Amino acid sequence: MPRQVLCISSQVAYGPVGNTAAVPALQAAGFNVLQIPTIVLSNHPGLARPSGVKLPAAEISAILTSLEAFGGLQECVGVMTGYFTDAEQIKIVASFIADMKERNAKLFVLVDPVLGDDGSLYVSKDVANALRDDLVPLATCITPNCFELSWLTGHAVSNRPDAVNAAAKLAAAEILATSIPIGHEHLATLAVTRDGCSEVTSPLRSNVPHGTGDFLAGLYLASRLKGYAPPEALKLSVAILETAISRSLDLPYLDIIGALHSSS
Repeated sequence: MPRQVLCISSQVAYGPVGNTAAVPALQAAGFNVLQIPTIVLSNHPGLARPSGVKLPAAEISAILTSLEAFGGLQECVGVMTGYFTDAEQIKIVASFIADMKERNAKLFVLVDPVLGDDGSLYVSKDVANALRDDLVPLATCITPNCFELSWLTGHAVSNRPDAVNAAAKLAAAEILATSIPIGHEHLATLAVTRDGCSEVTSPLRSNVPHGTGDFLAGLYLASRLKGYAPPEALKLSVAILETAISRSLDLPYLDIIGALHSSS
């Protein structure tokens, strides 16, 4: 029976981001994924004005309660969270994750703290505070970008040493820090644990489609759940992400399916 993962994030019809980007990475690695959308959109807002609907917190609670009733949550070996539309969604999800951790001390919880980028928040302060206060403390692994790492820790991050120092302020066992500037032409992805820091450097590109962070988080979670240590999981995950980016530079969306097929 495939091992099971719970993923809670946004879902889009066009241009994979959120669950639409992370879930295929987990499925390609052989995991059965329970997908719960916090919002369903026609497309990422960066492409065009989207249409869609938010899933009320009460409905998320009802779905999780039903899954729990027949044992679906108890079978999970991992949980991944991403984008939330309001603080009440976060509080409900955090409560369920806390209960899951009580029953399974080995549960791997990856929190992708979708807060903002390029120096500013693109969620409300209530959402940002709830992520920091309610979800981040439950995480085995946190996957912030450069801005999110700085916001979560109150520590300015503009280079690799800054990122390592900021990551040490977070309580999670490991931090996957993305989009860390290395000079003017490269970005680093860091896997920071209590045993040290591993790094992969990639060229800085323009016009990269949305969804790279979500896809990388799904790839990394899949690798960790398959037993790879953080340094190996980092290398494997970034290699597949780089394939997806290279295939997508002339596209309006990230070609994650093509990258997964070519890497299999």
